[in-house]
Amino acid sequence: MFTTTQPHVGISPSIHQLMAHVGTPLPSLDDLALCRERVHAAKDGAAKRFAAAARKSSAVHAFRPDFTADDWRLFSSYCVATRMPAGFRAVIPGNGDRTLRFVVEGGLSSRSQDGQTTLLAPGSIQGEDSLFTADGSDLDVRAFEDTLVLELTLPRRKELNAACPALAFELLRAAGAAIAARGRVGVEELATN
Repeated sequence: MFTTTQPHVGISPSIHQLMAHVGTPLPSLDDLALCRERVHAAKDGAAKRFAAAARKSSAVHAFRPDFTADDWRLFSSYCVATRMPAGFRAVIPGNGDRTLRFVVEGGLSSRSQDGQTTLLAPGSIQGEDSLFTADGSDLDVRAFEDTLVLELTLPRRKELNAACPALAFELLRAAGAAIAARGRVGVEELATN
């Protein structure tokens, strides 16, 4: 019991975990998982459902990394599962949003400033350009129906890069493949006009 003369100072479980290793070599970052207590890991198999949708998808925005089942579990621990109601605005044009979004259920509508609209179905990635530039997006991205996405924020992506470089490299490769596929479709459309 605390009295008014004894202030309660809460110490994070991460600090207790670090203090347990005073005077000994620190374990790997994966073993410590220092920041994961602040962010809820993706629950109820959302990453597994996303992977299945991406494998079936023929969309140019499909995200198809070469991940094993264990890789998907580890990757999803860096993500947050977010449910968005229809009409929810995920990205506002001009904002420096550097979050990657992976559509699990429902869908997102991405509208550029020139009025072109792209529908992102389950298995699609949104925000992949942020892997290569810090510029703000010119896209207006909204949920066009009740939608579930896995979100990977920039701070969590940096943690993933530090803790799991092979996974981070595969994330980069697969996102680059989605960008390249989108570019090929754009070139084909120009050639037919």
